[in-house]
Amino acid sequence: MKAEKTARGEADGVTAATAEGRGIVGPVKLYKRRWLMLALFILYSTSINGQWIEYSIISNIATRYYNVSNFAIDCMAMSYMFYYVIFIFPATYLLERIGIRRTLILGSCMSCLGAWIKTFAIAPDRFYVVLIGQSIVAITQVLMLPIPGRIAAKWFGSAELSTATSVGVFGTQLGVSVSFLFPPMLVKNHESIEDIGSDLSFLSLSIAIAATANLLLVGLLFQEEPELPPSETRALQKLIGCEELSDEGFLPPMKRLFSNSSFLILCNSYGLSIGVLNAVATLLNQMFLVHFRNGEEDAGRIGLLIVVTGMVGSIVFGMILDKTHKFKETAVGVYALTFLGQIVFAAAMFLELKWMVYLAAVFLGFFMSGYLALGYEMAVEYTYPEAETLSAGVLNIANNVYGIVLVVLLSYGIDESGDVSVHVGLCLALLVGLVLTLMTKDEKRRQDARKTTGSSSVKFSDLPLMIETVKTVAA
Repeated sequence: MKAEKTARGEADGVTAATAEGRGIVGPVKLYKRRWLMLALFILYSTSINGQWIEYSIISNIATRYYNVSNFAIDCMAMSYMFYYVIFIFPATYLLERIGIRRTLILGSCMSCLGAWIKTFAIAPDRFYVVLIGQSIVAITQVLMLPIPGRIAAKWFGSAELSTATSVGVFGTQLGVSVSFLFPPMLVKNHESIEDIGSDLSFLSLSIAIAATANLLLVGLLFQEEPELPPSETRALQKLIGCEELSDEGFLPPMKRLFSNSSFLILCNSYGLSIGVLNAVATLLNQMFLVHFRNGEEDAGRIGLLIVVTGMVGSIVFGMILDKTHKFKETAVGVYALTFLGQIVFAAAMFLELKWMVYLAAVFLGFFMSGYLALGYEMAVEYTYPEAETLSAGVLNIANNVYGIVLVVLLSYGIDESGDVSVHVGLCLALLVGLVLTLMTKDEKRRQDARKTTGSSSVKFSDLPLMIETVKTVAA
């Protein structure tokens, strides 16, 4: 009876029995403040990803100011991908050891530091200072990408998991949209280098102030997890000891992940899709200016459209998954339409029809950017009950490796033969990814576990057998 009263509190929904004799894995409860935690993470990821392509989207201006090559500016964006591949496993281990709250505080401190360092780089001979500041922020991003699924699992109910993850990824995309929108608006291609420097100074200072505000909010308001688990699957995950690396170390769950064939295929298909997205974002300014002179602001708006429509797509696909649980069917459909959107986008560029480029960007962004959250959810389904941060971390290694390879190759291609090779390369990458998606098995481990634990007829005496069943599925 006491457990029932505790479970009511500020809950806005209870999804399992809360009395000891009736529950399966104990009381569960949804807290209203879960939305505040998600909002704080969105602000956190926005402050970090808002600095991703800060210079790439104005690469023609940045190369003039710092007197460096386009590839040097591309390296600013690639640093996010490069440092992720290097630091993801140590960062994941750190996240599991110190928890989400301390990880976000650490990441906010680093993002703030990197942003302020870049305010001291406003001089044509200080490109190295920009690289230092950007590198610090890029390392911070490693502490961000695995977290959406983790917050969803710790704070949200079973019927909200896909939606919550999608909204969490929304913050990542919101940051990218800021990076597309404001640099072209604030930094103009002036004749005078001094005037460009003034614009860059204002941009850098604005970003640093925003990063400082984010640090204060996260430090004051973010909480690790609620007192009671939000769902039966989360309660069972904690009970069988798979939610924390400290229970069995780092290597055993990693071995299980790398022996999971469905997950490995997903890593490659997802990696190709998001790698293409990273390449498009990094090279968009250069691709667009080949066909449209003085089009810096248009390139920024097009990038913004790709990301904003992707935010809508992420939420829509998350809701579809929560309602239908048709993971493979949704993934195949989204991937096929992404491939079609990339073809239309390339055709619009070659025809030099600006209105068509904008329209193609809306279509492409909705599906390609929208695939971000869908990939996270599929990874969790394939790998449950392993820690969400591990599966998300490995998944993001793939997209960052593919992103680096595509940017390096296509950057060389655009310098040597124009943008034709870029668009062909992007389309071929998506075609391979679509074939791999079709090869992926339709596994629903987390959904199967939820159905098992959701039965009110199961008693505590049945729990040992149920736990062994879940572990067998995960093996």
